Parts: sequence; C-alpha cells; structure tokens
Amino acid sequence: MEQKLSRNPAAFIVVLASFTWNIALLIGVVLNAGFAHTRAAGGQYTEFPSGIRVLYVFQLALVICQVWIFKLIFHTVRVKPSWLPKFFFAISIVGVFLNALSKSAHERINVIPAAIITWAFWYYGIKKGK
Repeated sequence: MEQKLSRNPAAFIVVLASFTWNIALLIGVVLNAGFAHTRAAGGQYTEFPSGIRVLYVFQLALVICQVWIFKLIFHTVRVKPSWLPKFFFAISIVGVFLNALSKSAHERINVIPAAIITWAFWYYGIKKGK
C-alpha cells in the first residue's frame, strides 16, 4: 500500500516542522545567534567557538539531506542506497539521547523534534519500507 501526502498530511507537517526547528537552530549556531546559545552545544557558550560552528555546518548539510530523504520515503520513492533511512534512524536516536543528557534545560527541549524525526525514519523508512 502506498503512502501519499494526502493520506496523512498532519504527520508530514509535524515532521517538517521538527526539521525546520533543527535547521533554524543549526543556522543559529553557525551565525552565532543569541537564541542558540542555551539551546545547542550543551548550552554552555555565550559565543560559539569556530570549531563548533564548522561542525554545525556539516550537521546542517546532514539535516538537509535527511529532509530530502524523508520526503522521498514519505512519498514511497525508492531511496538509494537502501540503508540510508536506517542510518538516519540510528543517528536520530543518538541525537535524542545527546539532547536528553544536556545540562541545558533549553537544549533538552530539542528532544521533542529529535524524537519526532526519529519516529518518522522508523515508521516511514524502516517499518513501511518492508
């Protein structure tokens, strides 16, 4: 059975909103925006070091790739390589745990969008992909 956007637009919108939050936060770190200081990198910086900002550029590229792959799997387009949704599911689990273990209360809130994205890759990429 094919999954189409018209069948569950709420799930699609919630997952895209979660990705939007992640992208906004990553851009905030890269640009050293004030709102990101307590919400990323452990919430310990008043100014992000260059190394962390470069690392977040790579994370931004990865999340943009995740958005593209999620769009494909949601619309039942075959993803190549086929292990990519499983890989994104695995790294999403890591993201949930890293956010949950943060000393910053603001960063722990990031567990919510991270968990939504993790669920989306499991449900649409692994469970529905079988």
